Amino acid sequence: MSDAVLVERHAAVAVVTMNLPQKRNALDMILVEALVESLTRLQDSAEIRALVLTGGRHFCAGGDLSMLDKPPLAMRRAMQMGQRIIRTLTAGPLPVVAAVQGTAYGAGFSMAMACDFVVADESASFCAAFGRVGLTPDYGLLWSLPQRVGIGAARELVMLCEPVSGTKAHELGLVDRLAEPGKVPQTALDLAERLAQAPPATIATAKSVLARQPLSLDAMLAWEADTQTLLTGTADFAEGVQAFAHKRPARFQGT
Repeated sequence: MSDAVLVERHAAVAVVTMNLPQKRNALDMILVEALVESLTRLQDSAEIRALVLTGGRHFCAGGDLSMLDKPPLAMRRAMQMGQRIIRTLTAGPLPVVAAVQGTAYGAGFSMAMACDFVVADESASFCAAFGRVGLTPDYGLLWSLPQRVGIGAARELVMLCEPVSGTKAHELGLVDRLAEPGKVPQTALDLAERLAQAPPATIATAKSVLARQPLSLDAMLAWEADTQTLLTGTADFAEGVQAFAHKRPARFQGT
C-alpha cells in the first residue's frame, strides 16, 4: 500500500491519515487509490468498529488540478474511482469521524461532508471551491451538503464559493463538534471511541438507509419492519436487554 495514506490503530478505532503534506493532501490518483484501498479494507475488518479520517495540518485542498487534463473517458474513470471513497464513507458499515484541521476545500470539503461526524476547530476553513475554476461540485457534495445545512445555505456555499471558518461552519451545521484549538485529533478520537462501543448493527443499518434518502414513508416502514425483525434475533440485542435490566453498560460484540 502507498505511504500516501497512513493507518494507526487505537484499539477498535482506526485513524486514517492522508499523507501528502507538501500538497495539502490534494487528491491525485496515488492518494485516491490509497484511500479506496485503505477505507475498503478497514470497513471490511472484523476488528475495527469506527474510523477517523484526517489529513494532519490540512485536511484536503481538493482535487489535484493536473488530474483534470485527461481525455474524457480517462477522466470519467478517475471520477468513478474517487466516488468509491464517497460510497465507502457514506454507506459503509462503520461510523466515520472527519478530523478537520486547516483547509477542507473542493473535493476535500465533499469528503468531510460524506463522513458521519465532522470535528474541527475555529481556525479550520471550508470551501466549495469548484466554481473558482469553472467546475461543478463533485464527490457527492450536492447530495450530502443540503442534508446538513438545507437547500438555501447549500446554494450559497456552492454558488458563491466563499470560505467558511470553523466557527461559522459549526453554526451552519457543517461541523458537529467544535474542538478547542489544537484538540481536533483527540476530540475526534474520543468521539470515535464512543461510537466503537455502540452496537455495530445499529450503526450499519442506520447508515445503509440514510444513504438511500429520500425514501417514501411506505418504503421506510417496510425497511423498519424487515430490519428490526432481524436485529431482535441478535446476541447484541439480548446483551442490551440484559444490561438494561441490570443497570450496567452493555458490551456489544457485533453478533
